[in-house]
Amino acid sequence: MHKFIPLVLALSAALAAAAPPGGAPGTFEELATYRGLGSLVASSIGPGPTPASERLYLSYLYLNNTIEVVSVDPATGSFQVFSNPAPTESGARNMVVGPDGKIYLGTLPNAHLLQLDPRAGKLIDLGRPSQTESYIWDVAVGPDRKIYGATYPQAKLVRYDPATNKLEDLGRMDPVEQYAHSVAGTGDFVYVGIGTSKANIAVYQISTGQHREILPADAQVVAQATVYMGQDGKVYGRVESRCFRLEGWTCTPIPAAEAAPAVANNRLRDGRSVTVEDNTLRISDPRGGGITERKFGYQGNTLPVFRVAFGPDDRLYGSTILPIHLVRFDEAQRAFQEIGGLGGGEVYSFLTLRGRLLMGAYSGLAPLMSYDPAQAFHPGVNPVLVEYAGQDHGWRPEAMIAGPDGRVYLGPVAGYGRLGGPLTIWDPATNQVTSYPQLVQDQSPVSLARAGDLIAGGTTVGGGGGSHPTQTEAKLFLWDPQGARKIFETVPVARARNINDLIAGPDKMIYGIAGQTLFVFDPATRQIVHTAPVPFHSAPYNSVAVGADGGIWGLAREGIFRIDPRTRAATLVASAPRPITAGFDLRGGAIYFTSEAVLYRYHLPAERK
Repeated sequence: MHKFIPLVLALSAALAAAAPPGGAPGTFEELATYRGLGSLVASSIGPGPTPASERLYLSYLYLNNTIEVVSVDPATGSFQVFSNPAPTESGARNMVVGPDGKIYLGTLPNAHLLQLDPRAGKLIDLGRPSQTESYIWDVAVGPDRKIYGATYPQAKLVRYDPATNKLEDLGRMDPVEQYAHSVAGTGDFVYVGIGTSKANIAVYQISTGQHREILPADAQVVAQATVYMGQDGKVYGRVESRCFRLEGWTCTPIPAAEAAPAVANNRLRDGRSVTVEDNTLRISDPRGGGITERKFGYQGNTLPVFRVAFGPDDRLYGSTILPIHLVRFDEAQRAFQEIGGLGGGEVYSFLTLRGRLLMGAYSGLAPLMSYDPAQAFHPGVNPVLVEYAGQDHGWRPEAMIAGPDGRVYLGPVAGYGRLGGPLTIWDPATNQVTSYPQLVQDQSPVSLARAGDLIAGGTTVGGGGGSHPTQTEAKLFLWDPQGARKIFETVPVARARNINDLIAGPDKMIYGIAGQTLFVFDPATRQIVHTAPVPFHSAPYNSVAVGADGGIWGLAREGIFRIDPRTRAATLVASAPRPITAGFDLRGGAIYFTSEAVLYRYHLPAERK
């Protein structure tokens, strides 16, 4: 009999008797659907439906659902939701008031240009200015009274003429970079902010159609350059802390104090400014009138739940995506309970340890957060926000496990424009954090598992958004916590670009999935002892656990799979009622996962002998 029993197996066995209510073995159970406010990604004051009236226009992003554009009357709080004429589009991260008094928005994920006509009360789909693009990241009115847009993934400049209804693709502004993230124009020129692997600023001359990039070489770092129209009517550029004045074909470095602030788009005609927090307008009067708060009743839409896990109180927690709503599932009510907001992105990984729910987040209030469910929710106090030198809010910490030394190990995809995400070690007792970047050259460690006193890690050759991979095969490595060093590295499956779902089996082997292949690794001999194709096409990251029956259970997009450690065969056990998009926890004989905004529970079949 093996003396080594993985912690997750012991926990699963201890909880096997506490089966969840409802549902026969081998069945799926729909539990709850999350509905709330999506990310408010753009806003602007613009003309209202009647002469001299004004409205605040708000653009909400609902990933894999539909963009919702909302107008709010600052005087009364009454609101209107405009029907989306482009059903493929889930968001618009920009808007601008055109010279014709209409509102223009560039969308994602298929880069449409929308026009909101305040008088007609209608949102109109103008079409796709470029058939190659996914995002229009920014729009601006050019000096020629045309609407310009900056795009992804080919860093293009696009244009729309309100006078003729003509859409144009003006081409790539950089031959390699993917992100054209901002746009502004003056005189005969339009400027475009480029990134993320190498920042640059492109200039497009309206009269000739010529363009070139002008950012000084020493400013072309791993970053996103931005351009904006200043309140003085001039265009400025920024790269990290450096500022530039943009005139004609020139880019002149200037002290930050000389850069004018950006034109405000939240000002009413009488000078008051309007900001939004949740369902509250805050109207500030610079003439000494103070701040007026006004509620509006918009309640949002269905929003995907990105990750779920049981907390130390044995209740199921989750994070929505864009923004982070920290939520808890109420079994009695069959509903999600809202706990609070934790930033604009999503929690990529949860871990329950020593009475706390630990979180690794992309674009959160902090990269790492530690929450005590027994205490009141108050960000900064509870959860504790853990920040540290070298942190990157753009990382995506897909893996988080408890190590043999009592510390927490995280494996993230690198941040925007970067390769080589760091193996990150967090001591929750002191909140000290240590990072080891480039542990595998230009690869990110995105799946982790304990291998006795070692940590096994699997990588992806991909990096942050806008980066350019240099490697072609994902690696499996071993990390020695005591010596703080990598002691072994191999390619488990030739030509596979990503390793997922690493887990220690009850037989002391490390199981993982590389591309479409299951592999088994013996950490004692450091050999790959088995490979076989898997019976599914894709799997949500790091969504596997050892069940009470000793089998390895996991999620595929198509359904539930099981790996038998005795035969090392993977089987798709059950087809899900809807595609599985996120996970994951296994508790009391059931697997919990989500399909977009819907939480499901799968009741495992009777224990196998």
